[in-house]
Amino acid sequence: MNQRISYIKKKKRRRLLASVLFLALTLTALTACSKNGADTGSGNNGKDSAGAGETSGGTSAKGRYIEEDMDLPISDGEEVLNLTRTTDGAPVLFTSENDTQVNRYEYNGKDWSKTALDWLDRVYPDREVIPMEVQETAEGVQYVRGMDEEQTHIARGGNGQEGEELQIPYLTEQTEIGYPLITGMLVDDAGNYWLQSPYEGTAAVIAGDTLEVLEELPTSQLLSMMDRLIFQGEGTIAVNTEDNVYTVYEKNREQQGTFSVKKKGAAWMCGGDGHWYYISEEGITRLTPGNDTQEVIMDGSLGAMGSTVNTVMGAVRGNEDDFYILYYQQKAGAHSLKRYVYDPEAAAVPETTLQVFGLSDSDTVREAAIGFQKKHPDVKVEFTTSGKQAGEVTSDDIRTLNTELLSGNGADVLLLDGLPMNAYIEKGILADLSETAGEIMEADTYLEDILKNTAQKDGKLYGLPIKFGVPVLYGNEDAKKALESFDSLKAFLEKNPQASVFGLADREYIRDFLFQIYQDELFVEDGKADREKLAELLELAGKIVENAKASLFEENLREDESGYIRDPFTNFGAEGILNHPEGAATASIHSVTDMMVPYTVMRQKSLTPETIRGFYQPVGVVGINQNTAQMEMAREFVAYLLSQEVQSAQLDDGFPVLESALQDKKGEVNSDYASSFYMMNSWNFEGEQLELEASFPTVEEVEGFIKLCGTLTRPAEQERIIWNLYQEEADQYLGGGIDAETAAENIARKVDTYLAE
Repeated sequence: MNQRISYIKKKKRRRLLASVLFLALTLTALTACSKNGADTGSGNNGKDSAGAGETSGGTSAKGRYIEEDMDLPISDGEEVLNLTRTTDGAPVLFTSENDTQVNRYEYNGKDWSKTALDWLDRVYPDREVIPMEVQETAEGVQYVRGMDEEQTHIARGGNGQEGEELQIPYLTEQTEIGYPLITGMLVDDAGNYWLQSPYEGTAAVIAGDTLEVLEELPTSQLLSMMDRLIFQGEGTIAVNTEDNVYTVYEKNREQQGTFSVKKKGAAWMCGGDGHWYYISEEGITRLTPGNDTQEVIMDGSLGAMGSTVNTVMGAVRGNEDDFYILYYQQKAGAHSLKRYVYDPEAAAVPETTLQVFGLSDSDTVREAAIGFQKKHPDVKVEFTTSGKQAGEVTSDDIRTLNTELLSGNGADVLLLDGLPMNAYIEKGILADLSETAGEIMEADTYLEDILKNTAQKDGKLYGLPIKFGVPVLYGNEDAKKALESFDSLKAFLEKNPQASVFGLADREYIRDFLFQIYQDELFVEDGKADREKLAELLELAGKIVENAKASLFEENLREDESGYIRDPFTNFGAEGILNHPEGAATASIHSVTDMMVPYTVMRQKSLTPETIRGFYQPVGVVGINQNTAQMEMAREFVAYLLSQEVQSAQLDDGFPVLESALQDKKGEVNSDYASSFYMMNSWNFEGEQLELEASFPTVEEVEGFIKLCGTLTRPAEQERIIWNLYQEEADQYLGGGIDAETAAENIARKVDTYLAE
């Protein structure tokens, strides 16, 4: 079987392309920046790198960059093109209205002044060329990069000029895939044009006088149209010539030197006074060509560049040792602008550190950490993880953490996903959050069953989920009814010995799904395993694996699983019920995007989703270490995680437990984000072909899903150690290495030993 899954962006009116070859395609390419001014600081002027602690005298070091919000001077219907600056260091913002009119905004330190680029209307009076980016020289000459249905166009005007389109032969030369696609443009001090061409993998240098190609420099692979590979400094150009390596070219295009970066996601650069400044989620890093030294002058976790919803889309260095950074929020389709000012009196490192630990990462926690720090400038929220995905966490990882916590140490705040919550409660590791939860639920309306049922004992709450996922079931009625209980599934297979139950499925899914939904029947109240029930479950799993042709199905599935987190409710073959209507399908839905494929299948087969025995999947279950010395700060952070501000952040790591934020999910369906892409899925399994084109669900479908969320009462428990112990022995049985009774005995013995530790 060959399976291929891809997201393909639909062409939006102002982002037209001859063809679409990239994932997550977005064509808002923004300009680079340069600076003729003072350095942001080195050791001799007191601006030390971020992370400095105490001085040799024992006093706290001072001085760091502080983030300030700035209002964007744009009106409804106006789109940001790019950010640049004047020779004096004043930020300049270019925007477009109705995909035609281009406006220029210059900031004087207090206000923005607006000027329209009226000359552009005269260049393209009868042809639709959508403006994408504007460059401006020191003399005030402006260059507008635009696109029509087929190719890129560059117009020049301003500074008293009438305006004209540059007839650049390079842009009109067709290749196998059409005209060159240009996603970035610079004008160097010699008047030459540098054009970033991702399809060609080059930065073409065009002579300013003859408009002929002077040189084509190789660039690294461009994975997204939001990536930028060419940047402008003080009389120099930096080109991303190799992975993580930039080559700096002087005015005559001679190499000045190279420097390396830790490239991760979309980033931006600006330069000046012999340095370059690399802005990414890591923060602001100062680099020097020919020198491998990298100095982080601002920690990204203390600013918006560390936010998971932000993509850095432009940066300029001001004239007061400051930076202006433009961000794009893809899901919201919005931009924001921040200023970073060096404060010599601020502590180099916030005085208080609140430590948060989770086995795996959380976008919501990272987003909350940034907002919390902004409200408390003297606090640093340090979020650390095991560095592993949920399915990669081992028993040894958890035992190490358990030892630390039982000794009275550990982080102040814990994300309990995958951890032995019940054991932590019994051993007094977790603080009682009942009062905090009560105050939270009095202040706003939440899905209370989800908040209260996740980590409670004897009427007290010890953990609160900040998000949740929803396992849904759809398909054949008989197969769905069979899954209602352990006994009903057993009876169904006795009556229908050839039934696959799930249609097409792999053995890991079958193994984990059955364990997840029936585990409360496998273990008695004291946690001891029921050996007989375990053996029966393994035999049922083995029968379903055989009927579902799991070994054949998973042979070629492996190569397509990269990037997916194994989830007990996610069947990679769920779409197979289009051809196998006798089966039941399940899906784990953590976002409106996750609804696309299952709801498209349900729409085609006139099926209705149900909950799976009332289960929900708690995400980011937050608890507080009873031994923390910062109890009040920890409680305030927990409350902030459940605030409107955090719950409403447009993230896809789970649904919000705040009801108003959950209701807002209906708005995603009609957003530009929703209309901008669809999903294609195709496979060929032993001659059985399947093709599926999925789009966003309808408003009515999201409304129905939200109603479904209100019925959820049972947390799906995933204690990693017990789950790992089960998986190890179940794999031995399903692989034919041992019989079901032996596997059950091994599971029970290992679980008993673990519980006794």
